Amino acid sequence: MQKKRFSISMIPYFIIAIFIMLTLPTGWLYDLRTGTGTEQGQKPTQSVPLLQTQEDIQSFFYSNTPTTVTGKNLVACPLARLRDIEQKGIHYQRVRHTTRQVYISEYITAHYPTPYWEKIFQKIISSGTYNRYYLIELTDGYWICVYFDDYLALIGADNYPTGYIRYTTTAERNMLNKMSQYYNVDTVYMLDMYQYGKVNGIFDIVLRFIIFVIVLTLVLTVQDFCKKQKVE
Repeated sequence: MQKKRFSISMIPYFIIAIFIMLTLPTGWLYDLRTGTGTEQGQKPTQSVPLLQTQEDIQSFFYSNTPTTVTGKNLVACPLARLRDIEQKGIHYQRVRHTTRQVYISEYITAHYPTPYWEKIFQKIISSGTYNRYYLIELTDGYWICVYFDDYLALIGADNYPTGYIRYTTTAERNMLNKMSQYYNVDTVYMLDMYQYGKVNGIFDIVLRFIIFVIVLTLVLTVQDFCKKQKVE
């Protein structure tokens, strides 16, 4: 049997497969087992009230009431947070008898308004391992910062998981201070709807590598099939 040799024509296919591996959202796989209820990240039950106005924000915060929002009027924020927070910090890699330090930041920031090229760069860098923040408009025209799994914004969902109002972190507050010049948004509170701990960084890398192999195999198979069709 003749072995297939690597050719330059295969490079674009490798690039496509790597791009898909790095950016493909996998959060929906983990959400298949989150269930329905009042816990953060779950699908909300009918008993979970909607956050509709600015007055609801402080009310739900002090009463620790589970809540959710609806609507597709989202504005992407210039900030993304690591999906698996346990991965943040300094990591050591052994490469050819040399130990290298790799620092993984909890947040990735961008300018605002964000230039087009920076949006593309952030998309490539952060999509696989980070979730972006968004502003969502309430019924009274007020905006609130929300945080959930990025794939929900990608598919255009208008029903979001159960979440809780919490204080913003320093990085979140700095980002919202920039956006408050353009939107009527509170910089002190945000609605967090992400289920922390559901994603393991190491397992997700393995999962993405499997996806890379599958995509590359499919692309090369289709390429070979098209070549055979031309020959016939």
